[in-house]
Amino acid sequence: MEITGFGAHIKVSDIKKSREFYESLGFKAVFGYGDEEWKASLPKDIPSASEKYRGIVFAIGDNAKLEIADGHVGVKHQDVFKKTIENEKISAMVNVKSLLPLFSNEHIRLSFPVRHYYWGTLEAAFRDPDGFVLVFIAPYSEKEEEQIKQFTNIETV
Repeated sequence: MEITGFGAHIKVSDIKKSREFYESLGFKAVFGYGDEEWKASLPKDIPSASEKYRGIVFAIGDNAKLEIADGHVGVKHQDVFKKTIENEKISAMVNVKSLLPLFSNEHIRLSFPVRHYYWGTLEAAFRDPDGFVLVFIAPYSEKEEEQIKQFTNIETV
C-alpha cells in the first residue's frame, strides 16, 4: 500500500477559539464547512460546504491535514466534542524552522520545558484549547538556543 498523506481530526468544544489558536500558529485553511455565518467568516479563496456542524481543514506541509470541528455526522455521541483531553497519550509533532515565534504568541502557554535533544532538535510542547498536545520541533542551533534562553530555560536530554 502506498500512503499518500495523513490527517488528524480533533473534536473541539469551541470552534472559534480553536480556529483562532491554530491560525495564530500559521496553519493555513484549505477547506471549511458549516452554516452560512461560519462559511462567510472563512477565507474567500477556499472551498466550503454547507453542513449543520462547523469545521475547518488546515494543510500542514504538502501531504498532511488537520481538521477541527464542533460536530460530525459520523460521530454517534456528540458529547465527545465537549470533553477536554486530559492526558498526553497522543500528540501531534509539527516540524518548523524556528521555535522563536512561539514565544511572542499570546495563545501559547508552554506545557513542558523546552528541550534540546541529543539527536539535534529543539522541542516545545503545549496544549490547544481542548488539551491536545502539540510538539513543535526545530533543528538545533546554538544561536536559536541562546535566543530561546532569553524567554525560558532549556532542558538538555
